[in-house]
Amino acid sequence: MLIFIDQPKNIKVLRATADSSGAVKRERIGIIAKNKFELSDELKTALQKDEVPEVDGVISVYQTASLARKKAAALSFPETLREVVEYMQEEATEAERTLVMSALLEGLRVMRKMARGDVPEA
Repeated sequence: MLIFIDQPKNIKVLRATADSSGAVKRERIGIIAKNKFELSDELKTALQKDEVPEVDGVISVYQTASLARKKAAALSFPETLREVVEYMQEEATEAERTLVMSALLEGLRVMRKMARGDVPEA
């Protein structure tokens, strides 16, 4: 049985096995990088054939969740923008205003490039 541990940048993969006394031992067999959802070389080597579909399923769940978060953020953006503007008008510090304005201007720059058909930088 595989166990998947969520970490900020990776998904740690462990194999749970019972020893002769029945105690369950956890063995680290590798990681899945979240930035690309790719298996480490260590994990590719350590996986047994019957474990590959389980790992593929977990990767699929993480990818679906990532896309759902992005979609939710995009679709709630108009409301979020209104709330940000209210905060900026009512109580933001100068440092907060600078940070938010920089992010807004950079976002507009990238969106304008997309509108022109340019590929935005990653």
